[in-house]
Amino acid sequence: MTTAALAPPAQPPEQNASYRFTGPRLPSTPALARHWVADLLRFAGRAHLVDRAELCTSEVVTNSYLHTKSPVMTVEVSLSAESVMVCVHDGAPSLAPQMSPTWADPNSLTLTGRGLGLVDAYADQWSATSDESSKTVWFLLLDDQMVRCAA
Repeated sequence: MTTAALAPPAQPPEQNASYRFTGPRLPSTPALARHWVADLLRFAGRAHLVDRAELCTSEVVTNSYLHTKSPVMTVEVSLSAESVMVCVHDGAPSLAPQMSPTWADPNSLTLTGRGLGLVDAYADQWSATSDESSKTVWFLLLDDQMVRCAA
């Protein structure tokens, strides 16, 4: 039996803290992870970042689901005053993912291969790291609105 918990925190999320969602490698996990990130950001007063975070989370978690055999994946969201960082960890070490050439070809009839191109377009930064036992793809969303409020 595989389980995942989606209960929101009892208090609004703290700044300079990290939150984790771990789910099984199932077709529903990208949607669950996307909604969890969106709910966390709304609860943290970061609704203005939800659209970009949902899109990028969905693409990165979907890549893990489609291109690895890792039994679980973990999404970690780190909140700071200046940014939101989302890391997707899986147990499938590999070379860093690359954007597909179909991203650059608007005439391509291929329906896949555009995910990391979307992450590249919507995230302020992104990258991937790997070691002997795992891979992490992360993206950063800068929060200009929070920086202006703190000034």
